Amino acid sequence: MKVLFVCTANSCRSQMAEAWARRLFPAGWEAASAGLVVHPIGRRTRAIMAEVGLDLSEQHPKPIDTFDLDAFDLVVTLSDEAGRYLPTLRDPGRHWRRPIDDPMEATGSPGEVREAFRAGRRRAGAIVVEVLAAYGCDPGTGVVS
Repeated sequence: MKVLFVCTANSCRSQMAEAWARRLFPAGWEAASAGLVVHPIGRRTRAIMAEVGLDLSEQHPKPIDTFDLDAFDLVVTLSDEAGRYLPTLRDPGRHWRRPIDDPMEATGSPGEVREAFRAGRRRAGAIVVEVLAAYGCDPGTGVVS
């Protein structure tokens, strides 16, 4: 099973989902992420994922046009923009739209911004668990927090 997570800039939401998938997917499953455009992975994204033991140091932003989308069993868009601008797949049923509020746009106190990133992390993890359940897999003991 090959799953691609796509968001607008591949700097936060799709990187979070890729990290969760790498932790929770069973052996033999593959996860990747991409963006319509690319920006560096944000330090807040890295820090929020590190809180739950997920290290993004081996992940890097990748543009969507470097992938053959039809080589993936499932393409999950995590932003409204990615959902609208995703190139048409041969089998549109392999495209899931699961938008997540963009933590990079969060405003407010440092605590409020941190909580927005945590909410994005939880939502990305829940989407990965949804993928597993849809394909008859149990996420095991991986805790999505």
